[in-house]
Amino acid sequence: MKNYTDYLPEFLGVLLALLLLNVWYLSSLAIEEQILPVSLDYLYKGITVLIGAFVGAFSAFKLNSKKEERKTYSLQKLAMNKAIFINIRQINAVKNMHKLFSKYDSELDRAFKLPAMKPPSYKELKFNFEELSFLLEDHPQTMMNLVIEQERFEQAFNSIEIRNDFYVYEVQPILSELKLTNKDVPISDFSESIGERLFKGSIQGSNNMYFHIEETNKSIVEMNKELFLVAREFFPDAKFIKWEPTKK
Repeated sequence: MKNYTDYLPEFLGVLLALLLLNVWYLSSLAIEEQILPVSLDYLYKGITVLIGAFVGAFSAFKLNSKKEERKTYSLQKLAMNKAIFINIRQINAVKNMHKLFSKYDSELDRAFKLPAMKPPSYKELKFNFEELSFLLEDHPQTMMNLVIEQERFEQAFNSIEIRNDFYVYEVQPILSELKLTNKDVPISDFSESIGERLFKGSIQGSNNMYFHIEETNKSIVEMNKELFLVAREFFPDAKFIKWEPTKK
């Protein structure tokens, strides 16, 4: 919020303009009444020209400065809104996967019954850290948290892709061949049927996928809260998109 000191340059500009008018009036009066010698007339004219040039240059400088400040303010506000919007899209992507994963409880179901799906490409869901670099001055930790959250989001979906490739190209053909697809088979029998490498690889891949989605599902919401608070601090009068959890 601005205080009276923020308007000091404008006040000085107005004061100089009034002084300029006063000098011009006195010099005109002196010349008309022939009170002052000719040399002083030139002096007054010189002072008038100098003050006029100074006031003009100063006013132009302040006008450009105000324009730059407004432009910077708008760009930073837009950058924060974009960051919040990207964060919300990431939340929705993670929540959708988390909802699907919650249907499968046991390790065996997660590894062999959870279908391999290809999620939409989320490569465009990246924070523009160059646009958000102004946060480094007052909120460097928020900037670091954003970097960490971006990496966590990407790692979560990379783990899904790795598991899906392993399941589709290596596990599923064996399951189809042995006719074990969607069958309730004891873990010990399942391990012997498909082999230790495929069995352990499937369990490890699904556990890794579940772990990353579960962790991201919690941290990404906290990131949203932090981003919103920082946005409000920088731009208290601006409007920002807000994420609300879906009501069950």
